[in-house]
Amino acid sequence: MSSELRIMKFLRHEIAQQFVKFCLVGVANTIIDFSIYLLASRILHFFPLYANFLSVLFAMTFSFFANKYFTFQNLEKKVKIQYLKFALVNIIYFLLYNSIFWLLTSPYQLYDLFAKVIAIIIGLFWNFLANRYWTFKKDEAI
Repeated sequence: MSSELRIMKFLRHEIAQQFVKFCLVGVANTIIDFSIYLLASRILHFFPLYANFLSVLFAMTFSFFANKYFTFQNLEKKVKIQYLKFALVNIIYFLLYNSIFWLLTSPYQLYDLFAKVIAIIIGLFWNFLANRYWTFKKDEAI
């Protein structure tokens, strides 16, 4: 079986389609984060920490709704609970990402950009799986 055929077969699975959508939302999320940060810090002259807080809040909110409705197609009405779960998943991602980054750069003295890539990849899978199986888990009808 050719590699293209394997990729096409893999992409027919719901989880693969959701992962691709999750990554697309992540790219859009990053663009929103940087755009709002630049607007707030460079044009509106907010203190950088405030500008960053604002940009992350907007980007995370966009990411929540985009993942809820686009990635996971979750139409459940428990938005507040899901938003809190989503925020918790992101806080854990932040701690995981920084811990991996520190571990790879400090004790193991790995090149910092390579360490960031590894931490992002591990964090990406954590974020995707936690949101798929916890934040946006669809209630099973009994």
